Formats: sequence, structure tokens, C-alpha cells
Amino acid sequence: MKKRYIALVAAGVVGTAAIPSAFSKLDELRVVVPEYQRPPEVIQVDQRWTDEQRQQFHHTPQGTRLLPADWFKALEQPCFSPLGCDLFADPAYLSRFGFIPSHADALNPDGLPIGFALDKDFVDPIEKRGYAVVGLTCAACHTGELHYGKYAVQVEGAPAMIEVAAFQKALGLALAFTDTFPMSIGRYGRFEERVLGPNATDEQKAELKKQLDATLAAAKRQVDVTNAGHIYDNGAGFARTDALARIGNQVFAADTNIDANYAIANAPVRFPQIWDASWFNWVQYNSSIADPLARNIGEALGVRAVVKLFGPDAGSFENSVNMRGLRTIEELLAGPRPLQGLASPKWPTVFPTLDQGKVSAGAELYEQRCQQCHLPPRQELLTELETLASDKNYEAKYWWKSANGSWYLKVSDVELDYVGTDPRQATDFKRRTASTGDLGKGVVSAAVGLDLVTSGIADRFFRLQNIRPEDRASWAGGRDPKDPRVRDELIYKARPLNGIWAVAPYLHNGSVPNLEALLSADDSARPARFWLGSKQFDPVKVGYDGVEIKGATLFDTTQPGNSNAGHRFKDGPRGNGVIGPALSAEERADLIEYLKSL
Repeated sequence: MKKRYIALVAAGVVGTAAIPSAFSKLDELRVVVPEYQRPPEVIQVDQRWTDEQRQQFHHTPQGTRLLPADWFKALEQPCFSPLGCDLFADPAYLSRFGFIPSHADALNPDGLPIGFALDKDFVDPIEKRGYAVVGLTCAACHTGELHYGKYAVQVEGAPAMIEVAAFQKALGLALAFTDTFPMSIGRYGRFEERVLGPNATDEQKAELKKQLDATLAAAKRQVDVTNAGHIYDNGAGFARTDALARIGNQVFAADTNIDANYAIANAPVRFPQIWDASWFNWVQYNSSIADPLARNIGEALGVRAVVKLFGPDAGSFENSVNMRGLRTIEELLAGPRPLQGLASPKWPTVFPTLDQGKVSAGAELYEQRCQQCHLPPRQELLTELETLASDKNYEAKYWWKSANGSWYLKVSDVELDYVGTDPRQATDFKRRTASTGDLGKGVVSAAVGLDLVTSGIADRFFRLQNIRPEDRASWAGGRDPKDPRVRDELIYKARPLNGIWAVAPYLHNGSVPNLEALLSADDSARPARFWLGSKQFDPVKVGYDGVEIKGATLFDTTQPGNSNAGHRFKDGPRGNGVIGPALSAEERADLIEYLKSL
């Protein structure tokens, strides 16, 4: 049966399979990624989750699809050996792309890394058939690991050091080598037997070959389209992706079958930390999404959940999104009440002990220099929330009330020309438009289109599951349907800084490797070029060392979307990227020590 949708995925967001259209360049057939030497002792910091909850977050299906599960487990790595290669699904191999090892249990029977999920109930809305698949979850992009000496410090909800494009390329090559002469000699037979068993019929063998050929043909077509349009020429590298552009490309172009809707991905951003985000009034770096349903459905579509947005039944929004799985993950992150879900990580005891004198001095500096945008420390925010509950006449300063009376933290929105950081993430989303094709809504903005599709998917689920309108708010994090859902303003969000020590590289696009460089008044302290890929953590500068390792990504701040300008502490007028007066070396050290304590 011909597949219209490629079953390859970009982690956290949609990407394209890396099937080379010609074998003229050997580099096209190679994947160079680091060989991580993971420290022997794994430390899991206390973030208010049990081991069972961690495992739920890591492996709960979201309705996404990398490949049929039996295919994924049968593929060999894209090596050149005529004698066969190790399996692609080997956790040791997947760790080379930055994925963090996990353990086998009922939810993760094959012991795949964090962020991979076995979905036995996946139903393809186009083929109208169900089968088991391996897909990705948000944990793939939002689980961090910092290496320090003999310790690997795992941080739930932190940015992952994964390389999406290299993973895509390797998976695409693994499929292509299975099917394409001469690499398929011996390899296809082993693949076939692993998938079908030793006693498969000729009919079963023919059907498998037909499905594989169709998958590769669809992949090649999509690659040809995106290559011709130079859609993904600007590689994001480790720890980053152009989330909004790639989600838009999946929804507006791939899912609608409208090639003209592809937009160039020129605004890569660092995977954001996600603790407390359920309780922000707006999320995304450009403060563009409020409703958790829009946020989570969009994320699932980005990692290749399937929605049918073409043909006469496009308006039915048939899809594979696992709404119950998304709710499980959202409830784990949010917890029972504001700021009581996944906790931000505390500075680990295996790191150098904090200097409490510097912490105290830094607290004063934070109040003077940072608090106006990044809000007061967490306890002050919770104290105000308690006041709001007991004093109905108290006017909220840091909290926003939804139409049904629920409270959410009011993050600060900062104008682009004031903060001065790379504007592309906000401007690209603001300017993007797309044809809705068979949905019949004409040409709409990216914000309107995302709202249209995510609302359509949610409404379909509620209707088919007979969920009453009064119960829908519980699926939307307590928010009222009348609350705003999606917007496209030219702003960036300044979130609270608890746990900020664990989320390098810094700025929304990851263009500064550590806090020391970020807070320095010296322009040269921010390197114009540095390497991303190493997980080695520097507890003094607070971030990554930025040194080259084999297979790492060279971050070049002259490339589109990569500017490291803005958010400067320098003497002179405020605005145009200057947000406060210069910090002395002592002040900088004190402020960094305080930020470690949050």
C-alpha cells in the first residue's frame, strides 16, 4: 500500500529523512557523531518525581511514529561492512546522538533510550490501519544530562544535548542501505527475517518489500522538495532546532500536501526547560502559545504524529495524536496546583559547594538587575498566590486570572528592539502565512493555522469520546475555552530563572555557551564560534566548555538565526540590547553564585 507520509522523524520537531538522491559523494553516506564516554555514576536530582513518574515521562506514547516497531528493531546501523552491522536500536549507538540511556520495563520493554516510546495502539489515519510503532516523546528533547568528573547528572525537563539532523540522516541511511543495491546485499534478507520471522510466506515478503519501497519513495520526494527550496540548509546542530518553522512545515506543507507552504527554517532555538511552564500564561520563546492543548498537540505533530489535512474529509481532522498520553505527560509536569509539578533542579551536592556569602550578595544584585523582567524568586511568587486566595481585593502583580478564575504566572514580555537578541524566531512566525488547501479557510497566518489545526484535533477527540464541554477545561490545564490560545506578537518571553544553571547554552537561540560569557560587559567574552556536543559541564562558568570533540557542531554566530547580540550589561543608555549597567568581575561572580542557588 502506497504511503503518503514518510515515517521518519525529527526529535521534538518535524524534519526530513536523509535519503541521498545520489551516491556520488561519500560524505552523504557517513554520519559522524561523538562517542560519549558516560561517567560511571548517574545522579538523579530530586525534582518532586518518583522513579515511576520519571519513567512515565520518558516513555508514554504521544501518537508519534518513527517507524513500525518491528522495522525499527530490525534495522542495522548504516555502516559499510559487507558482513552486517550492529542494530540501529542498540542504545549504545543511539547514545552517540545524545540520547540518554534508560532501562527496560513494561512501558519500555526494549530498553530504548529516554524519549523513545513503543505505541502498540497507533492507528494511521490515512491508511486506516493500526500497528505497533516506535515514536518519540517530548522527553527526548527535554531531559538533560551534565557530565562532571565521575558523575552524570540527569535533569528532568532540561534541554537535551541531542543532534536531530544527524539522527534523521542515520535513520534515513539505515533504511536506504536496507533497500538499495549494493548496500542491500545480505542486509535486506536479515531485515526481512527479523521483521517476518523464518517462516514468512511469499505474499508477506512481497508486501513488506512493497511497503519499504513506498516509504523510501515518499522520503525521497520530501527530501527533493525541501532540498530544492533550501528549506533546511541552516543546520541547528546539537541542543537546538527551529521548532516553530518545522512544526509549521509538517502541519501546513506535509500534512496538507501543499509543497508551496514550506518555509525556510532560519531560526533555530535551544530546547527550552519545561519545569513550571504549565503554569505560565504564555509559552514558547516568542510568547505565542497559551493553551496546553495547542502546545502539546503541536509538539506531537512536530515529532510526526499524523493528521490528514487533505482530500474531501480534511475538515474531519483524522489523526494519530494520543490525547490521553499527552494528558498524562502534562499532569506530570504541571502537578496538582501552580508551581507544584516538576520542580526545577537544585545545585547538586556533587558539584562544588556554593559560597553563601556570594549567594547573599548575588541576591541583592538579582533584585536590582534581573527581577524586573525575570520576576522575583519562586517563594515570593507563591506568597502572592496565597494572598490572592485569601484577599479578594488584592490586585495581582505577578499572576493572571483566566476567564474561569484559574491563576497562571504572568511572564514578562519584552520588545525585540529592547532586548536586542536575534529576532528571527519572532519575526519569522509573525510573517509566515500558509494556504489551508482542502480545509477551505484560504490563506492564513501561522498563528491562525496552528490554532485551526490543534483546535480541530482537540474538538474531534472531545466529540468522539463524549467529553462534555464543562469537562474540557481539565484537558486544557484548567483554562477556559474563551481564553486566548495562540498569538504572533514581536516579543520574547522572560521566564523565571529557577534552575537556570542547568540549561546551557544561553539566550533563546543557544548562542552563548555559559553564564560567565552571557553576563560579561566585554563583547569579546561571547565567542563568535564554539562547539556544541560535549556534555562536560563547567560549574564555575556555568555551562559547557565549548571545545571541539569529534562529531560536535560548530556554532557560528554569523549564520542566520545565530546572533549572540543583545541582553547585555553595559554602561550607557538602555535599549538596543543593553538591559543594565556593566557588572564588575566580583558582581558577576556573586550573581552567578546566586543563580546557581535558584
